[in-house]
Parts: sequence; C-alpha cells; structure tokens
Amino acid sequence: MSTKLRFNPQKLQFEVLTYSPKEKIFRIFSFLFVTLIFAGSFYYLLDYKIESPDASNLITEQDNLLFHLKLMNNDIQYMEKKLEDLQYNDDHIFRTYFEVNPLSASLRDAGFGGVDNFDLYKNSNFAHLLSDIDKNLDKVSKKLVVQSRSYDDLLEMARTKEKWLLARPAIQPVSIKLLRRFGSAFGMRMHPILEVYKMHEGIDLTAPQGTPIFATADGVVLQSSPTNGGYGNKILVDHGFGYRTLYGHCYKLHVKRGQKVKRGDVIGTVGSTGLSTTPHLHYEVHVNGRKVNPINYYANDLSAEEYDHMIELLSKADPSFDIN
Repeated sequence: MSTKLRFNPQKLQFEVLTYSPKEKIFRIFSFLFVTLIFAGSFYYLLDYKIESPDASNLITEQDNLLFHLKLMNNDIQYMEKKLEDLQYNDDHIFRTYFEVNPLSASLRDAGFGGVDNFDLYKNSNFAHLLSDIDKNLDKVSKKLVVQSRSYDDLLEMARTKEKWLLARPAIQPVSIKLLRRFGSAFGMRMHPILEVYKMHEGIDLTAPQGTPIFATADGVVLQSSPTNGGYGNKILVDHGFGYRTLYGHCYKLHVKRGQKVKRGDVIGTVGSTGLSTTPHLHYEVHVNGRKVNPINYYANDLSAEEYDHMIELLSKADPSFDIN
C-alpha cells in the first residue's frame, strides 16, 4: 500500500498524511455515497432516457398491439351492426314472406350482459380494452347462434314452400261470376240484432242457394256438420302450417270429417242455415289461431277485371246483412 504525502509549507518539507479513525470512516462513507449517487443517475439515464434496443423494440411492439386491438374491437362492432341488418331482414322480410312471427327481442338478446371478465385482464396495461373486446365477442357469438338457428328454420320453410303454398288459402270460396254482393265485411260493425258494435270475424258472400263452395286450399276436414250456433251447417278445414278456413250457413255438405280435400274441390253449397236471413256463405280464415281478413287470402285466381268487380262489391257491402 503506497504512502500518501502532504507538503507542509511552513517546514518546507513533505510529511506523511495520516487520518484519524473517525476521518477514515467519514471518507469511506463519503466515497460510497458519491458512488451510489453516480450509479443511480447512470441507471436512471440508461433506463428512462437512453432506451436500449430491446426496450425500444418492446415499446414498438406494445404500440402495434394496442393499435391492432383497437382495430379488432372496431371490426367486432362493425360485424355486430351487419348482424343487426341480417336480423332485421330475417324478421321483416323473410319471416313476413312465410307469414311467421319475428323472433322476440328476449330470444335474440338471451344471455347478454352477464359476462364480465375484467379480472382476467386487470394486470394488463390494456385491461379495459381487452374486457370490452371479450364482451363484444361474447355478444356477437350468441347473436350468431340465434341467427343461425333462425336461418335453419327459414331453410326448412323454403324446403316445404310448395306444401306451404298449397296450404295457404288463396282463391275465392264462391265463384266471382255467381257472387251477387258482399254482406258484412271483416271488422267492427253494428250487430243487426243486439244493436251494439261487435267484431265480424269473416266476410259474407251472397249467392243463390246451391251455389258450389270451393275449398280454398289443400287440407283435412275437421268438422262438417250442423251446429247449434249461428253458423248452421258448418265446414272447418285444417290446411296445416297454422291455416284453417271456416264455411258457414251451408245448404248441403259434400265432405266428411277426416276427408282430405284439394284446393278447388267442391265441399258444399251455399245456403241459409243457422242465423241467416238469405242464402250466403260466411267465410273465415284463421292463421295460428287468430282470425284475419279473408280478403288478403282471396284474390289469387282473379283477373284484373274480376278483382275490380270484387272491390266494387266490397264498397257496397251491407254491414247489417248477417248475424254471424
């Protein structure tokens, strides 16, 4: 160990430099303190001010990841919007065409709102974004399942379209050439006996007694018999796919219960049985248990001139004509 010297100007000579124990300890701690300050400053500059190639690459990758995560979330939201367009077309075009009810909102939204996986990503710098992506993906995937099942139903409807078309009431039950007039039309009317407004759930077609009554679609006869109610001799036909037709006040019944009929078959003749004042046919159309306006299921085989004639007869319909 080398000896340290110090020049003494008073004696004009060098003397050996010595330190007391306290001075030695102080110098040691001073050196360590300065060393720590220097080392800390160097680390700070190296870590926060001077990026290493690896750190720079990690930051770049992180920025790219964030950018692509945002793009993914935007794409998921775009797909959800397109899926909503498909749902609208499904409910308001395809299902309307096949005359079935649209899917309810509760069915389309089943299971939404219960998924929150934020805890899975809470240690990530992108926790909120990842959680949003997770929830949006869950929503879209469930909507896709519901929509896929709906399309399966529509595909089955399309496969059975020919049978469905044959089951849909589509012609007039009494020839327009023999039709004298419309009695009561479908809708509210003043009851001719009770003198109160009451729903008339079919249409009345006035024609001579014995005029043929046609089945308006293929089906199976559920009832063909006299009744105690106002319908008199009544025929009820089940066409399938939710369609039924009713023919009241018949004079003669040409079919029996359980008999299969085709569209255009003569199933009876016009009469005035039951609560009726003159020969006519009371005709109803039921769709999924609901009575609807038969005019919407009536004019498929009419020419333009015959359709105009039907509209003219409708305009002259007598709401007090029939009791049923």
